[in-house]
Amino acid sequence: MPEELFLSTDLIEPKFRSDYWRAIMGPLFDAQAQGDDVRGLVGSVRSRLGATLMVARTQFNSQHYCRDRQVIRKSRLDDFYLIQSRRIGTADADFEGRAVSIKPGDVVAFDLSRAWSSRSSTGSTLAVMLPRAAIDQAAGGRSLHGTRLEAGSPVARLMSDFLVSLSDLPASTNGADALAVEETATMVLASTLARRAARELPAETAITQTWRRRVLAFVDANLFDPLLGPDLLLRRFQISRAHLYRMFADEGGVAAMVRKRRLEAAYRELVSPGSTRSITTIATDLAFSSSSQFLRAFRARFDMTPSEARHGGVAPAAGVGWQSGVQAHFSRMREWAAVASLS
Repeated sequence: MPEELFLSTDLIEPKFRSDYWRAIMGPLFDAQAQGDDVRGLVGSVRSRLGATLMVARTQFNSQHYCRDRQVIRKSRLDDFYLIQSRRIGTADADFEGRAVSIKPGDVVAFDLSRAWSSRSSTGSTLAVMLPRAAIDQAAGGRSLHGTRLEAGSPVARLMSDFLVSLSDLPASTNGADALAVEETATMVLASTLARRAARELPAETAITQTWRRRVLAFVDANLFDPLLGPDLLLRRFQISRAHLYRMFADEGGVAAMVRKRRLEAAYRELVSPGSTRSITTIATDLAFSSSSQFLRAFRARFDMTPSEARHGGVAPAAGVGWQSGVQAHFSRMREWAAVASLS
């Protein structure tokens, strides 16, 4: 894995530290001070970007975090999970109405496509950001948002130790060795969290998980079919409407799930260097009724217009995607601190 980046509010004049920390954490959440700490927001982060995942150690004072729809749209990290091991301190989190108390030794999954907030004491965490595909496969497409491995349990200790070992890999670990380690880490984290979620989330049978995977695969293969929607899926899979809607209730329903995947397909084409089709053609082929409808939906999803995506969007790197954007953001924040310290 490459050399790590280190950022700290200690490198900034005290009057700028809160804004600096808020800017550092901006892609992940909005941070606000809480309590009576006169320093405002303070913290540090060490991060490494590997072939398929990013690992970060973070220290901070008492803070309030919020990842709302606005942050989600701007960050474009929907295709990733943040798996966090709490090292020091506690937090009271709200996962879209579900309260979760986090204590030292707990391991918690954050689905970055969904909202959450927390009030955290002074403490530290060790976290890994990894692509959601492996987790979705292990969990049958269900979101593991808020899944917690309890401190003291054998599996939580195993996962915590595993994350520590992952973060301590020497920088010389590159190429095939690094990729093999990261693929193993992803598989272990995904399968462990999925098994835990099977006990915590509302009951879902193995048959339902299989149906979900089949439906998602069919949707992804037929995004350009203008008839793709609930009625086509009902005919194709011969399941009840109620069952189909229950499978995708956590995504806002079947139509919302299909539209999200169509918009993501549009974004991928627009940022692709080889793309030559017009925005109107892309919108029409993906079954949007008009360019204006496509524009509104695209802007709501990505916080930019299709034209802005084509001329300035970030194309995901193979295997890494927008994690590389987060690491690049951290790099810019480090450079900014270096310049500020000289002024």
